[in-house]
Amino acid sequence: MKLTAAGALILVAVSIPIAIELRTFFGFFSIEVPIVVVAIVEALFVLAVLAVYDGSKRASRASH
Repeated sequence: MKLTAAGALILVAVSIPIAIELRTFFGFFSIEVPIVVVAIVEALFVLAVLAVYDGSKRASRASH
């Protein structure tokens, strides 16, 4: 399945509140997750989405 620009933006937009709420979820189990860790994990996820989007964009250009 090809990842479009709109799809990449939606993935990033949905992942931000999920990452923040996971911090709250872990808090219910007395596991403290610093906001810096959440920011690093989110940044890695965004980089992964951008890498997949760029890879699919390059593959579609190569096939034309």
